[in-house]
Amino acid sequence: MREALQFCVTEPGEDEAEAGLRIAAALYTLWLTHGLLGEGRYWLDRVLARHSGAPTTDRVKALSADATLAGFQGDLQKGAALVEEARTLAERLGDREAHAIVTQADGLQALVGGDLSRAVDCFEGALAEFRAEGNLGRLIGDLVGLELASGLLGDIPRALECKREVLAITALHGETVQRAYSLGALGLAVWQTDHRRASRLLEQSLRLTRVVDDPLHAAWCLEALAWIAAAEHLDRRAAVLLGAAAALSQTVGSSPVAVPNLLAYHEECARQARRAPGVRVFNAQVRHGEAMTFENAVAYALDEEHGTAPRPGVDTDAGLTTREWQVAGLVAEGLTNKAIATKLVLSQSTARGHVEHIRVKLGFTSRAQIAAWVTEQTQDERR
Repeated sequence: MREALQFCVTEPGEDEAEAGLRIAAALYTLWLTHGLLGEGRYWLDRVLARHSGAPTTDRVKALSADATLAGFQGDLQKGAALVEEARTLAERLGDREAHAIVTQADGLQALVGGDLSRAVDCFEGALAEFRAEGNLGRLIGDLVGLELASGLLGDIPRALECKREVLAITALHGETVQRAYSLGALGLAVWQTDHRRASRLLEQSLRLTRVVDDPLHAAWCLEALAWIAAAEHLDRRAAVLLGAAAALSQTVGSSPVAVPNLLAYHEECARQARRAPGVRVFNAQVRHGEAMTFENAVAYALDEEHGTAPRPGVDTDAGLTTREWQVAGLVAEGLTNKAIATKLVLSQSTARGHVEHIRVKLGFTSRAQIAAWVTEQTQDERR
């Protein structure tokens, strides 16, 4: 893809320039979820400069993607300028899809800028068009943004409504990135009022995030888990998580605090974690967290260090089908794929496929984690 983009920005011809726009805009999700925000902006800037500037939907998409990456890196002035250019082009095109894409990008700018009410209005404004088009990728991204903005404004029922729709769509299609974002968004919204539920949501989000090695979203989850740890007087754990979150976010040139409205929680967490053990111990624990790799930081947050079993806390709406619940229960009983196939009168390949789907949906890497999760769900139902 890099070679193709290099070709598009160096070869003469408008066809090559237009192809560069399409490639760069299509790679937006890859850049965002793999911590390549700077590289994404580099290529988007280059293909946009190479393009004639004619009002095309591809240019609107590229401008909107560039604006979003800029916003996540805190470059709000550049992001706003890109959104304004995209809006002008969309109006000239008279294209409803292009207008919805710009409106969504504007919502993301408002969100990372802390204007939650405007973010809600923008996300709401784009929803109808994405539904009408059947554009599920744009739709679930918009719903996640609306979920986070609504939740942070205290509209938990609206946030829950968005989450349920996101989980339903992602479960049907086996998608994990936006599913992780949705679980994390609700965790950020409820952490003050329900530590246990927030921890479960954030931990499940981390498990899914680990599947694609998404450092920015992992940093946001680690940061929120640090707030919960500090609130529960687990000061050293909070300090380690703060350090890990800061280090991961720095690798992508962003912040561990997803929305500026949450900065007060970060500051209070740091004060609390520093107060009891003292500055020297706090700083040492922060450095310990900063030195962690992505995998080690996630494992620490999930209590998977030293070979201990992960905490299987997962939001109760796991998105499993009835058959997948049956298979998960049999995995928990210790049955092999062959034994599951015999018991449920399935082919062995079908049973194996069900186990893999369950693992992906729950963000797990082993059958043992599935078994531990089923056990936890059963215990919760009894309580």
